[in-house]
Amino acid sequence: MKKGTKWSIILLVAGCGKKSGLEGKVVDGKGQPISGLKVIAKQLQLIKGYEQFEATTGSGGIFTFNGLYPSSEYVISVWHKDWSSDAKAQVTTGPEGETITLKEPIQVKYTQSTDGVITDTATALEWFVGPDNSTSWDQAQAWCGGLSVADGGWRMPTRAELKTLYIKGLGERNMAPAFKTTGWWVWSGEQRDSSSAWNFRSNDGEEGWYDRDPASERAFAVRSRK
Repeated sequence: MKKGTKWSIILLVAGCGKKSGLEGKVVDGKGQPISGLKVIAKQLQLIKGYEQFEATTGSGGIFTFNGLYPSSEYVISVWHKDWSSDAKAQVTTGPEGETITLKEPIQVKYTQSTDGVITDTATALEWFVGPDNSTSWDQAQAWCGGLSVADGGWRMPTRAELKTLYIKGLGERNMAPAFKTTGWWVWSGEQRDSSSAWNFRSNDGEEGWYDRDPASERAFAVRSRK
C-alpha cells in the first residue's frame, strides 16, 4: 500500500511541471488588428492532455496562450463562425515557464464564406471562382453576368485586379489556396477587339492579349465588398 502511494505521488509531481506560454497578434490585409477572433493552437506531435488550446483576440488583436506543452511544435490557426481562412503560423514553444512572442503577426488576407465568396481584406474586393474547365472569353463574360451568388452584382475583373492575386511562391499556382483551380490563365474583362482579350497567367505573373477562344483559361468573378 505504501509503495503504491509513493509511486502515485511521483507520477503526480512529474505531470505538474511548469507549462509554456505564447503571445501573438492577428491582423487583416491592411495590418489592422482583428478583435474577437478565435485562435487555435494545435500540437503537431500529440501528447495526451495537450492536444489543442483556444484563445480569443482582444481589442488590439492580441491573443495569449498559457499552459502549452514546453519545447513542442504547434500550428496556430484562426476560426470565425461566418468564414474560414488559411492564415496560420507554426511555432516551437519555449522551455518550461517561458512565454514567447510570435515574430510576425498572423495576417488574415483572405477569408472565404460558406457560399464560396472570397474576400480580400486588403483591397475589399470579393471574388468567386468559376467552373474549373477551359472557358472562352465570351463564356466567361456570360457566366459572370449571370452569377447570382450572394445577391449578385458580379463582373469580370480588370487587369489590375487580377494582378493583386499573384503572390509568388504561394501554393501551387502563386495564389491563395482559396482560389481552387487547375488552370493557370484567368480572363480579364478587357478586350482589344472581336478576337482578343487581356489574359493573366498565374504561373509567372505575365499577362497580355490572347485569342478569345477557350484554351486553358478560367473565369473569376469580382465585385466591390458589399
